[in-house]
Amino acid sequence: MKIAAILTLFTSSLAWAQTGNDWLFAIRDGRKIGFINRAGAIVVPPRFEAAGEPHEGRISIYENGHAGYIDFAGKIVVEPKYDSAGDFRDSRAIVRVGTKASLIDPSGAVVGEIPYRPLGDFHQGLLRVQASGLVDSSGKKLPTVYGFVDRQAKMVIPPQFLPAGEFYDDPANLPLGGLGPDWVYFDRTGKVIIRISKGPHLENPDLFSNGRLRVKDGFTWGYKDASGAWAIPAKYNDAENFKDGLARVQEGDKWIVIDVRGKTVPPDKKRIHVIGPYSEGLALAIDNGLTGWVDAEEHLAFPLRKYQKAFRFSSGLARFQMDDLYGYLDKSGKIAIPNKFEDAGDFDHGLARILTRDGFAYIDTAGKVVWQSAKRQ
Repeated sequence: MKIAAILTLFTSSLAWAQTGNDWLFAIRDGRKIGFINRAGAIVVPPRFEAAGEPHEGRISIYENGHAGYIDFAGKIVVEPKYDSAGDFRDSRAIVRVGTKASLIDPSGAVVGEIPYRPLGDFHQGLLRVQASGLVDSSGKKLPTVYGFVDRQAKMVIPPQFLPAGEFYDDPANLPLGGLGPDWVYFDRTGKVIIRISKGPHLENPDLFSNGRLRVKDGFTWGYKDASGAWAIPAKYNDAENFKDGLARVQEGDKWIVIDVRGKTVPPDKKRIHVIGPYSEGLALAIDNGLTGWVDAEEHLAFPLRKYQKAFRFSSGLARFQMDDLYGYLDKSGKIAIPNKFEDAGDFDHGLARILTRDGFAYIDTAGKVVWQSAKRQ
């Protein structure tokens, strides 16, 4: 098996948890998964067939073909008895036995049975569900539609949209749904706030971004907010969606850049292109084929350079690839851990998983190996 495939397999089962002031990280012994702490000591010997990601004090685990949960001390808190078990979110997790899906709380108590097929995760306390096989009063089969249940598995927004997106975590953005001949944007009660005729020219509707929705009014474009009001009046001949708080609009015959308040942003003589989200105050950026990191004012943290690959900062270090090997930079741009690894992951809570000729290992931010797998044969 190729190294990349092996690393992907290992990554898919990675999990960590908190025990007091320490953390647990997943390790493998053959096909079994266990956990070590930050010092590299084995806390849970490898015994599980699979493990999910940590969320809200719980990690899903699979043993003897059934799913349950362990807590952040590595103890089983929900016995493995489900066919599948999802991650916790908003103190709820979706568990399944056959076709039956239920919500449980962190103690493992069943909160309620989900009436339809659940999709995705909770956002703003609501979970999207898919209803199929419904019939009307005459017995005619209806198309598949989507609705939402709350944390008690109670139907809050009856299935009616076709299609429907999940709620955003940011309430400044409304989800999109199809309702009859219209695209609609609705709130947590299911109330339609903005309605736009689908029409042949709106086959791919816009989505909310940065709390703004691009809307056409007659010949001109503007932006509405989550209340349905005009946040920026429709006065532009053309407009693009917001991204990172900015949008390009055509005022007269000229294109300008505005912020979410509708204020014109002066053009920069030379603007570096930010390509990644901010992490620990810095974001990846490129210019003329070179890569670097910029702060919130888009000032370079250190000079642009040529990397094969570069990644976000975590635990004060950024992973990079050069000469086909991985290492880590600090925030001054100096190489903190030399590029000598065949593959590597970002630091998370003080440790990073790396791959060497000897096999998988975890290192701390000083580059010290705290745990090493058995050597590859």
